[in-house]
Amino acid sequence: MLHNLQKTVCALAVLATTSLPALAESIDVRVIGTIDPAACTPTISGGGTIDYGTIKPTALATDAFTLLEEKQLDFAINCDAPAKVAITAHSQRGASAVNADGSLAEIGSHPGLFGVAANYGVVGLGLDGAKGIGGYGIRLAGGTMTADGAAVDSIMSNGSTTAWVAATTGSLLNTLTSLRYASWATKGTTTPVAFTTLAGKLGVQAYINKTSELDLTKPVVLDGLTTLELVYL
Repeated sequence: MLHNLQKTVCALAVLATTSLPALAESIDVRVIGTIDPAACTPTISGGGTIDYGTIKPTALATDAFTLLEEKQLDFAINCDAPAKVAITAHSQRGASAVNADGSLAEIGSHPGLFGVAANYGVVGLGLDGAKGIGGYGIRLAGGTMTADGAAVDSIMSNGSTTAWVAATTGSLLNTLTSLRYASWATKGTTTPVAFTTLAGKLGVQAYINKTSELDLTKPVVLDGLTTLELVYL
């Protein structure tokens, strides 16, 4: 009995000692929380699909690229509170864009798109065997963009979200390796503007490789896919 009592007393003594509060001359008070940014959702009409339908081989050039007509879709971004955002474009078809010299790239260049004589940034339409089917450019159609009902200018920044300049062609693709960010600014300025509703037109123009490079004994399916990503500024 004495042996058991001593064991119990020791256990109580340890418990009492370890439960004493620590004494200190100061104590910290932390204030925490999170402010969520406005949630924005992009939308594109037509399910985001540009359909060139059935193209007859006789409408295509044998030894030159064939430029197809521009097609436009309604584009909008809706936010639940005023927000400054940009968009970027990411090709999902790898190195299939056909450059003017016939080489392939994930982001290539081709002259003449949207009436621009210089090279324009393009992505690919997929492959026909080892050959590129062609490519297409994507642009924010000039003169169509509004933010909360007011006309705005399209602006761009290559490789960062800090150095903005006017987007003269509206292209969402950079012919260099750096990522292009596109945003919007009050007319005549180059500082991104906050908005709740942005609306305008998204233009796409495709071109087809030389038919001498393609196997036209079977259907050749145009298969371009680009992801547009929102970036909060």
